[in-house]
Parts: sequence; C-alpha cells; structure tokens
Amino acid sequence: MSMQLLFNMADDCCVGVVNRVDSYRVHIAVPDDMLLRKVHVNGYVLLHTSDPNTRLVGRIERVVWLEPEQQKLEEDAEEQYEYIVNNDVCVNALGTLKGPGGGREKTSFTRAVELLPEIGAKCFLLAGPYLTAFTGLVAEESVGLSNPLCLGSYTIAPDAKAIIDGNVFFQRHAMVVGSTGSGKSWTAAKIIEQVAGLDSSNMLIFDLHGEYAPLTDHPNIVRYRIAGPSDLESPGDDVIFLPYWLLGYEDMLALVLDRSDDNAPNQAMAFSCAVINAKRKALQEAEMLEELRTFTIDSPVPYDMEHVAAELDYLNREKVLNRSTGKENNGPFNGRFSRFLPRLSAKRSDRRHGFLFHLGGEQLQADYLHKLVDQLMHYNRPPRAGVKIVDFSEVPSDILPIIISLVAKLVLQVQQWSHAENRYPISLVCDEAHLYLPNRHSAGAAELRALAHFERIAKEGRKYGVNLLIISQRPSELSTTVLSQCNNVVALRLSNQSDKLAVSNLLPENLGGIQEILPTLGVGEAVIVGDACLLPSRIKIDEPEYKPSSGSVQFWDIWAEPNAKQDLTGAVRNMWRQST
Repeated sequence: MSMQLLFNMADDCCVGVVNRVDSYRVHIAVPDDMLLRKVHVNGYVLLHTSDPNTRLVGRIERVVWLEPEQQKLEEDAEEQYEYIVNNDVCVNALGTLKGPGGGREKTSFTRAVELLPEIGAKCFLLAGPYLTAFTGLVAEESVGLSNPLCLGSYTIAPDAKAIIDGNVFFQRHAMVVGSTGSGKSWTAAKIIEQVAGLDSSNMLIFDLHGEYAPLTDHPNIVRYRIAGPSDLESPGDDVIFLPYWLLGYEDMLALVLDRSDDNAPNQAMAFSCAVINAKRKALQEAEMLEELRTFTIDSPVPYDMEHVAAELDYLNREKVLNRSTGKENNGPFNGRFSRFLPRLSAKRSDRRHGFLFHLGGEQLQADYLHKLVDQLMHYNRPPRAGVKIVDFSEVPSDILPIIISLVAKLVLQVQQWSHAENRYPISLVCDEAHLYLPNRHSAGAAELRALAHFERIAKEGRKYGVNLLIISQRPSELSTTVLSQCNNVVALRLSNQSDKLAVSNLLPENLGGIQEILPTLGVGEAVIVGDACLLPSRIKIDEPEYKPSSGSVQFWDIWAEPNAKQDLTGAVRNMWRQST
C-alpha cells in the first residue's frame, strides 16, 4: 500500500470527530454505536490537523459508551425529537506522521507531537491494511539504522518487525522487567545473541545462577567463573580471581568491619594506616618509583595482607613504657582489635572467599591487573569472544553486592583513565539486579557500597562508554536512582501493584495507561517504551537461538514419574565443600 494513502484514508475508516483537546489527550465523539464497536483500547488512530500534510498518531486509552440523549427539534413541535450520541474515545498523542514535502522526500514518522488537531477534525482508525502500512513505515525507518536491533514483531501486526535503535538503546541505559516465568531471561538472551552477532561487540554479563551458560554455544560468547572452593588449588583457564587488593578502602571496611563495634572508628583508622604502609612497602620492593609518588589507599596495588594483620596484631598487644614509673602500660590501641582480627582471619580462611584471599604468585603481581582487565573488557576479535558471561553462582550471598560492584567499578575506572579516542564502549548486563541494587532504605552496608558504584555508572557511565542493562523481576525493590536513568524499558508480564507502579513512574505522562496492560501480557510478550523505540508497542519476543537454562521446575510432572532420581548425598557433600 502506498504511504500516501495514509493521508487519504477512506471515509468508512472515520470513527468520529475531535470534541476536546488537552495538552496531550484528544477526545473523540463517536456518533455511531456500530463504529464504536470497531474501536479497541490500545489500538491506533490517525487524526487530521490544520496542516493537510501532517497527521497526529494516537493510542486509544479509553472507550466510553453513553446512553443517547433526547433533544427536541423545535420548541413548539410535538413528538419531534432526535437522539444525540456522546460516545467518547480518549486518545493519547504518540507522534507525528508527515508526508513528502518541506524538504522531505518521503513519508516519515517522529515521536515529537508537533501539532494537535483542531476541534471538529476527523479521526481515522488504523486497522487492517492501513495499520500494516503504518507499522511497515516505522520498521522501514528503523531498518535505515545501521544493524538494527530486532526483538520480535508487533502483536497488532505480526508481519511487521519491531525494530529499535541499538545506539539509543545502549546509550541511555535500559531495563528488562517481568515476573517469574514471563520470559525475562528469554528476552535478555535475544538481546545478548544479537549483540554477539556484531563484529566488534563488547558486553559483560553478571550471571548469578549460571543460567546463561548455554549461550556459550555462540562462537562470540565466552564464559568465566569466579573461583569457587574447588578451584583454589588448580584453577582452569575459565576461572577468575578478584584479589582483595582491588577493593577500595570503603569496600574493604564493608567486608571486614563491624560498624556496631565500639572500637570501629579506631579499627578503621589503624587498618587504613596499615594498608598504606603495606602498599608503600610493596611499591618500594618492586622499585615502582613513579607509582610510589602518586599512590593512594584506593590504588590497585598488590600488597601483603599478612603484613597488615601483623601490624594490627602488634598494635593490639603493644605495651608502652611509662618513664615516670618505669612500668609498662597498655598502648593506645591495646585490645582494640580483639574482635577485628579474628573476624579478618575468618574471612581469609573461609574457602568460599578464596577468590579474594587464597591467591597464588600470579595474583599478587601487578601484571595480574592487566590480565584481569583484558579478560573482562576485550572486544570481539577472533578467536577471542567479545560477549563475556561471568558466573557468580559460587560467591557467598552476603558479599555478592560488593564483589559484583568491584567488577563494575573496575570497568568504569579503566574507561575513565582511557584516552577518549581509545575508549571502547561496553555494556554491563545486571541479571537479578534487585539482589544487589536495592532501594537505599532497605540496603545494608554491602549493598550501599554496591549502590554507590552502580549509581555513579547510571549517572555518568554514558560519558565514558559504559552502559547498564538492568534485568529484574522486582522493579519496585530496585534503586530509584538507577531506575530513573533507564530511558528504555522492556516490560513483560507484571501483576504486583508496586512493580507496575514502579514501571509506570518511568514512562512519560501520555503513556501512563500502559501499566494496565502489564498483567494481561502472555509469556514472551512485552511492552517496549523508550527513546530507542519509535512506536511504544506491545510485541511478541522472537525465540532466541541460544536459550538460557532458566525454565521452571515441572513439579507435577516430576512427582508423577515412576522412577524418579534424587542425589541427597551429593548435595550434602557439595554443601560441605561449598562447591558444585
């Protein structure tokens, strides 16, 4: 169908005329009940404007049928009445359709609402071939983008592909939300595999449960694991250590310091001095004179934790000679570390924390930082894959926020210290983000440190080429600062009222009614709204080629099997060993 026909729609497509206009809402009077039956909530309409070459595109928000009112034709006439129908259709303005002319060679669609219709302007229903033509136009404009990102097809027009601008999607941060079983991981996998298909992709996926492991069948996706207890003696090539010396001062204190301890301020002060001394000693021994002049307590300098523990132990037992009495008195820090030192020792000896403290010679060398950064941030250059999955499944939950934020902070720091011309963009995919990016009022010490790093990335990351793709089943529990920076939302089925409200708060005012759709979405259906999407729409997500292993357990079917299998002995053994 010629696009010009959108400007010359048949009269039988006209459902009514404009009788009220607000700032972004338009109300349509529909005089015919039969026409009203064709109008459906969340459908699309085309409205005339004062410019014959411009049409307003709107989304139907509400349809109201009203009882006809009798109106007398003539004051003196008897039994001469007509029925006035005031059926009302409320439409939210979405964008503007412009025909050729004024410097344009063809029909185009823009999200900007440049011209509202006048009272009495005709309203046409976009259905059938007209809807196909319109969605095709939107797809054509998106296809003009270089390597468009396609997640599926429009529910209202299955033949039209829902294509979004990949540049804007990753520039402005994005979010994928949905209840358990709604197809959230499926959607994330669809995005990830399309990124992996690009020649020079660069993405880092925080996988908390190992569910994205099947995606490594893609040639441009590689998987690393944070070292578990069974990896400490003979780690494989896919194992990553995150040495304690990468932790900043506040992060380390959040890990080992008990803020409720009366001696916490003294412990923090003495610990900082001991760390600085240990780093200074390490730099002197390595003859890194330039670094010695500029290092700080947060500099990623490998240092010996034994040196720190020994210095604190000395302070804890220190005696000071009183010259006036000739007797020894307790030193200023004597006994102040009686709780701190056992706590530090317990952390260091816990094999679950081995990726931090159980280090070999390689991880205690400054060159290890080069290797780690290269593993995490290298872009796709065969045979090295550009999409990296990092499996955090064996990291203890109590320190998980600090460890994930350590990786994110390292990425941001590398980007900040890179020259602008050498800065290569990277996306951080935060799966199950509600577990480590909660609201501040419900965050503990570890979560607060993680939030500090991620909120900085959310606010400043775009300047340095760092993007966040947030994936969560509980958007209401996420940090409001991180949420507010996500300008692209892929929302699957959500039924919880607080979760629906959290998503609707991110939408423009003229799209607020979309939250009412969320509980009605089917599995694998989503509403896409944001700067990257020309047409806020309900779409059916295409099946990814490489599917994550996130399917729900089929309780009933498994219970019905006559020869079920169960290995409790192996589970207990793994629990003892703290490793799978």
